[in-house]
Amino acid sequence: MKKTVIGITIGDPAGIGAEIAAKYALNQPENVKTVFIGFRFIMEDAFRNILKADMPEIEIIEPDEKMDFTIEYGKIKEEYGKASMLFVEKGVRLAQKGVIDAVVTCPINKKSIRLGGYNFPGHTEFLGHLTETKDFSMLLVGDKVRTLLATTHVPLCNLTAQLDVHTVLTAIRNAHNAGRFFCKDTPRIAVLGLNPHAGDNGALGDEEQYIIAPAIEQAAKEGINAGGPYPADSLFPKVLKGEFDFVVCMYHDQGMIPVKMESFGNAVNVTLNLPIIRTSVDHGTAFDIAGKNIASPSSLYRAVKVAEEMVINARSA
Repeated sequence: MKKTVIGITIGDPAGIGAEIAAKYALNQPENVKTVFIGFRFIMEDAFRNILKADMPEIEIIEPDEKMDFTIEYGKIKEEYGKASMLFVEKGVRLAQKGVIDAVVTCPINKKSIRLGGYNFPGHTEFLGHLTETKDFSMLLVGDKVRTLLATTHVPLCNLTAQLDVHTVLTAIRNAHNAGRFFCKDTPRIAVLGLNPHAGDNGALGDEEQYIIAPAIEQAAKEGINAGGPYPADSLFPKVLKGEFDFVVCMYHDQGMIPVKMESFGNAVNVTLNLPIIRTSVDHGTAFDIAGKNIASPSSLYRAVKVAEEMVINARSA
């Protein structure tokens, strides 16, 4: 069988991305072919100054635009932000051309990318821009828990203004369509409420009645197996028992916390409804430990594994 080709973008140069990519490079799984997307001098620095090891023969694909700078670990700089986004853009273009089967991203820094001239909250929104995709969704994959976010990087004070029937329905549809990547043609989807006790019949908020429930009803008309809205504080024990395949959550932390509680360091971030397959580690740049040779590549290994599984399942669907 032909090996799946995975492209790993090495992330913010001041973070732990190059370090975990280098550690991965020293012990690559045999069932995939890996290419690293970033500047060669960053990977060389990671091997020489962090791992204190010789860099093996690895394939590194650089962005079309060249840059040169000094690496200071743990620092926020515009050139670091720009470089990290150039890596992502190159990875997306390679996937669109079929050079690689999936993109796996190491972490970027939101402030650095803004300084670098990129007005995006993070990877997810930038990927949507690059692929001209509007109705994308963020999926968090743990060991047993998979949560999908109706909204992503939205301040809580602005949340209700961004939550509507279309937003929730898009998330439900994307959860349903994600089933083919995880061997479920008709996945079981739980949809959470926004308010405590899912609004308690309107006593604690009416978003469940006027936004979330209508989205679920429309999804049912489309043949989607979705139920709710469920209270967020009592749903996840049922998920751990295997009663649901995906949980649609209304906001960032509602979906992030249960996955990271269950699978911290081993969870994976997936962007759904793109024309390419993209997964990512579940952690940030970790500036506090960058350059110290203590960062674990475990989430990167899992992100590659999930990407490979998604590629294989999509081919056989």
